[in-house]
Amino acid sequence: MEPGDWLRRAVSGTNLPAFTFWHVVRVIDSTVHTGIRPELIESLPWSSKAWARPEGGVGYSVMEADELAAQVVPSEILEYADALRSRVSQWLRAITDEELEAPNAMSGNVSKHSAYNRPAVQESLQPLVGQPVWLLLSITCYAHCWAHLEEIRLLTAADRVARQ
Repeated sequence: MEPGDWLRRAVSGTNLPAFTFWHVVRVIDSTVHTGIRPELIESLPWSSKAWARPEGGVGYSVMEADELAAQVVPSEILEYADALRSRVSQWLRAITDEELEAPNAMSGNVSKHSAYNRPAVQESLQPLVGQPVWLLLSITCYAHCWAHLEEIRLLTAADRVARQ
């Protein structure tokens, strides 16, 4: 992606890539860390960033998403993603099969954080309640995030074709 692509809407009604990149990293951070240990976003230097939010953007209006996207600094999101990758990798090396097979407690854990008490967040979690931890991680951290990255790739390509 070119730097200008982060704040260029390729197709009307879709989110800006800056918001979607932010959302992907926040989904991974909140999924892995909510209730397990503090989210990475709660620590410095991340908590001091203009784009720092204690949730992942689920249920945002287009206007809310655009306002957040305007605060995203691409290099900061990439640094945050790298720090998160390192932290999650360490956690995954230590987790046991029993922990992965156990029912997840994310619904109860997020209800303790007011930022996650948005109706859209609660609705998005409902199908995952009580599912094994491995399934929660697979759906949210892999499938969901992969779909968003593919969305950005396709929309950016469509925008380039439309501007030719």
